[in-house]
Amino acid sequence: MTTYTNPFTGQTINPSQVSYESLTIAANTTLDWPINGTTGTPTANIIDVTASTTSLNLILPPATQVSTGQTVLVRNIGSNTFTVTSYADPGPGATIVTVASGVAQYIFLTSNSTTAGVWASVVLGAGTAAANASDLAGYGLLAIGATLNQAYAVNTYYSSATLTASLRAQLLVWSSGAGAFTLPSASSVGANWFCMIRNSGTGILTLTPVGADTIDGNANQQLQLTESLVIVSSGSGWSTFGYGRSNTFAYTALSLSVTGGTVTLTSTQAANTIQVYGGTLTSNVTIIVPPTVQLYAITNNTSGSFTFTVKTSAGTGVTIPQGTSLTVSCDGTNVYNASSGTSSSITSTTFAAGSAPSPSINFTGSTTTGLYLPSTNTLGISVNGAQAATFSATGLYVVNGLAGGQF
Repeated sequence: MTTYTNPFTGQTINPSQVSYESLTIAANTTLDWPINGTTGTPTANIIDVTASTTSLNLILPPATQVSTGQTVLVRNIGSNTFTVTSYADPGPGATIVTVASGVAQYIFLTSNSTTAGVWASVVLGAGTAAANASDLAGYGLLAIGATLNQAYAVNTYYSSATLTASLRAQLLVWSSGAGAFTLPSASSVGANWFCMIRNSGTGILTLTPVGADTIDGNANQQLQLTESLVIVSSGSGWSTFGYGRSNTFAYTALSLSVTGGTVTLTSTQAANTIQVYGGTLTSNVTIIVPPTVQLYAITNNTSGSFTFTVKTSAGTGVTIPQGTSLTVSCDGTNVYNASSGTSSSITSTTFAAGSAPSPSINFTGSTTTGLYLPSTNTLGISVNGAQAATFSATGLYVVNGLAGGQF
């Protein structure tokens, strides 16, 4: 073995320790101590290791060839995990530590009484730089020093706009007259996208989704003056929370098309005091409102010779003729005509024309029997939904003739 002498002291100098080694292993690899020559793979103070495949072992040299306290820092800079083991012939020996990708292990010898030795290890870290908060700050986050902090950017709008994915976590303030925000497709922005919207303008702001998307099950959402909400994407539609209702403009309107059958209003739909119904009826339609105390102003703009009734699921209700607006009240069980009271000061009352199946003047329990206007200056009498007689300038016409009595 070559020796080196210090010219000042005359003492022998040991061969220099290899300080750093970058090592790529494709098979189990046994290291050598630098004092044993230069033909093998040296054990450096610091070794960066890349394992080209999985389940590989990095085998340390015999522990008996060095003193206790011998150290080596092994860092995995590759994507595959590998294992550092003690010496064995044939190797590998016992597992000292498994090194995951990006992790550095500080390994040191505590006993050299056998070739395998006793080794310990300490995790030094993941081998990556500290995170920069400003680099991590995305939508709704603000870097203050080394920390991320929640932040809502405020955007003010004066004209209708189509919202985009980049508005995530922002507060959108409407500051003009009547206008509209078109929402992005819920599927395009994905689940959990959200923004806050406030109407600080002088007219109604309408929020409209695209395609088959709905807002709380509705085709759109209106914000009256000073109202606000948070709107969240589910990935297939929109839901809202934190809806702040205006104390000045407390009424909202529902516009719903119906064709017949039983239509049960959602709690969101039933929250609209003003309700306008349209559509062509193919059968009698019954609108079911929640069993809560509420006042409604309902307009029946449907067409088709069928009845339109508003009631609760278990109580009685009110039939509203076509072309008629009626104020009704619900006591939590039944729905009543809120305008059914009498007054001695009424001088005239105007009714809709009605029809034989749905006469304008009818009776509780028999809404298909009553009076209607089949044509100008003609008064019709309907019985059980069919014309029974008419009065006009030419006289009385009885559809099925007289039955019994005298005329």
